[in-house]
Amino acid sequence: MNYLVTGGTGFIGAYTIRDLLSRNDGVVSFDASTDDQILKDALDSEKLKKVVRVSGDILDLPLLLDTIRTHKIDVIAHFASLQIPASDANPSMALKTNCQGTLNILEACRIHDVRRLVWASSIAVFGPPELYGNKSVQNDAPHHPVSVYGACKSLNEYLAKHYFDKYSVDSIGFRFTAVYGVGRLRGKSSFTTKMIEMAARGEAYTVPYGDDIVDWEYVEDVSRLVVMSCDLPKKTRSRVFNTQGDVRPVIDGVNFLRKISKSKLDVEGGKFGIPWRYDTSSLKNEIGFEPRYSMEDGIQKTYQAFLSRIT
Repeated sequence: MNYLVTGGTGFIGAYTIRDLLSRNDGVVSFDASTDDQILKDALDSEKLKKVVRVSGDILDLPLLLDTIRTHKIDVIAHFASLQIPASDANPSMALKTNCQGTLNILEACRIHDVRRLVWASSIAVFGPPELYGNKSVQNDAPHHPVSVYGACKSLNEYLAKHYFDKYSVDSIGFRFTAVYGVGRLRGKSSFTTKMIEMAARGEAYTVPYGDDIVDWEYVEDVSRLVVMSCDLPKKTRSRVFNTQGDVRPVIDGVNFLRKISKSKLDVEGGKFGIPWRYDTSSLKNEIGFEPRYSMEDGIQKTYQAFLSRIT
């Protein structure tokens, strides 16, 4: 099987590529960025040599079409996107990259009859927790985005359904939460990775949102879910799925790092302002996925990985 990964030099893209290469699949990374440091962190040198790289923008539909045709792509994993801060700072670029870019991916799937598209939506499509009765957010709960990024992802969910209903483009989207691990550099929820890195470095860091809980969603669970969904033999009933890792207070993560390291972490109060508990019964029933990593397991593995790079 041949896979195209957009945003392949990014965080989730790099780990997805690693998992695909471990099965000897053909992988093409399609990315506008030429910085491959995250790929180098995720892959050993032998696997890195096997990645076919195409430098391109998802706004360039002709190049997308040519890449899919040239490399005989069977499945696309789509992660190229502007994150919340960048989207809110530049709404025009967010609409182009996050919406028109995803539309181009869907159109390319339609034209080339790609077997499946797996793509990243976000919990940012939802609104403040009080809108959902401070309870677990259901998979089909109404969207109330409070960011340009969330609004773009909400539109993308509609587009995916439209292309499935009208053109039978088979897609599976995932609303990821606070994904963490070595390589997470951008996004509002990247503080969980930052606190682990600073603990490994023994440097001072003030952890935000200390009054909140957070979903500790480890990147290796996410990449495993993506690959599992690429291979799913049947079409799913749902087009998009809530995901969930280990929901724990921020202070639990801080205290665990204090236990395993000589960290210099302080904590400031405040809350992130979004729900952190999501109903994932559709994900379990339709895809058969459950996460493997507890907060402690994921933090420990991330901490050790950072430590090995520092020492």
